[in-house]
Amino acid sequence: MSNNPQIKEANSADVAILCKLGEQTFIETYGHQNTPENLQAYLSKHFSQEQLLSEIQTEGTIFLMVELNEEIVGYAKLRVNKAEFSDRNALELERIYVKKEFHGKKLGAYLLEQCIEKTKAVGCDLLWLGVWEYNLKALNFYKSWGFEISGTHIFVLGDDEQTDYLMTKEIDILKV
Repeated sequence: MSNNPQIKEANSADVAILCKLGEQTFIETYGHQNTPENLQAYLSKHFSQEQLLSEIQTEGTIFLMVELNEEIVGYAKLRVNKAEFSDRNALELERIYVKKEFHGKKLGAYLLEQCIEKTKAVGCDLLWLGVWEYNLKALNFYKSWGFEISGTHIFVLGDDEQTDYLMTKEIDILKV
């Protein structure tokens, strides 16, 4: 058994794992602050096997999974998304989650570091993400990594329109 985390890029064979992990970590993170109906509506739409398979197969979308002791314990989804920063060569960090039982083991930091490296590797010089305005733990985490709030956008969870802060980090692609 190894205590060293490993990163694996997900492929079509990993869809079932990503569905389960995505649902579990989303509920762990937001379940206590949202209605069961809104959570279920979001999960049904975004974490079905068909939806995740489509995302994995979409050009410009990358899923990174973190494995510890032969168990997938977290993941990140990166994608080329020109909607918010059309004038930039940007990559969106759309999701990054670690199972709650593994919080405090620096796996989120390890996963974010890998996302930054992947951003450099694909030649993007801006990494951006949306963070719910009430997720103070995440806001502080990203600020500690040099992300800055650069705006807001609406995130729809079921029938609830929530405000996300857009956070950006300049990436020095010369240091690959």
